[in-house]
Amino acid sequence: MARKQTTRDSKKLKDKWKAKQWYSIVAPEMFNRAKIGETLADEPEKLLGRTVEVTLQDLTGDFRMMHVKLKFKIIDHSTSEAYTRFLGHDLTSDYIRRQTRRKRTKMEGVFDVTTKDGYTVRLKPMAISDKRIQSSVQYEIRKKMASLITEVGSSKTMAQLTSMVLTSDKDRSLVNLIQKECRGIYPLKRVDMRKMEVLNAPEKDESTENIFASPVPEEEASEAPSPAAEDAKPEEPETPPVGEEPAEEPAPVKE
Repeated sequence: MARKQTTRDSKKLKDKWKAKQWYSIVAPEMFNRAKIGETLADEPEKLLGRTVEVTLQDLTGDFRMMHVKLKFKIIDHSTSEAYTRFLGHDLTSDYIRRQTRRKRTKMEGVFDVTTKDGYTVRLKPMAISDKRIQSSVQYEIRKKMASLITEVGSSKTMAQLTSMVLTSDKDRSLVNLIQKECRGIYPLKRVDMRKMEVLNAPEKDESTENIFASPVPEEEASEAPSPAAEDAKPEEPETPPVGEEPAEEPAPVKE
């Protein structure tokens, strides 16, 4: 009798797995709609609310970003895909431990900003000095970090701010800007954005910005000629037809 019950339960388990379907998990538009994983579900509605975590290395292929963890939440689905929303990022505990060594000062802060397109984001920077510094200097550094993050965050869209937080390009990095601006107070050894959390998002996001797209440098954009400027260019002198010699210029008059 027990054997029949076991056989019946195993058949139910097999049938339950057969009813499930694989769905590809797709990142938001700002991450170029990259595939970040797969998940099983017997009903599409059960996908909603699930979270997935990947590293920035998985999306960019840059091994230097393996310590950056990205978190996404499934908010919609189609017949074969699950669509996500970006929840934020975090750094691995091993990476943070390697940066905070003895005889150094670690300064952290928690700052909330509202982006230009209506997102409320919480940023948690981490600044590390090469020596121990006084509390008054730490206060000035935190004050400078707060003003910079508020100024930059409120003037950027969510995609632009995320790009500045996650990029490895020093010319566009938010942490590099913080490190540069704090030199007048105390030269910092390293600045990292330890955590980023999306606290509130608009109901409908129509942004199509891609954070991995390389922006056009301002110098190149300013140097690019406009169509009107091209039309205003002076006309080049016409070349004489083939077989016809150009008219000779009059010889200069000698005094």
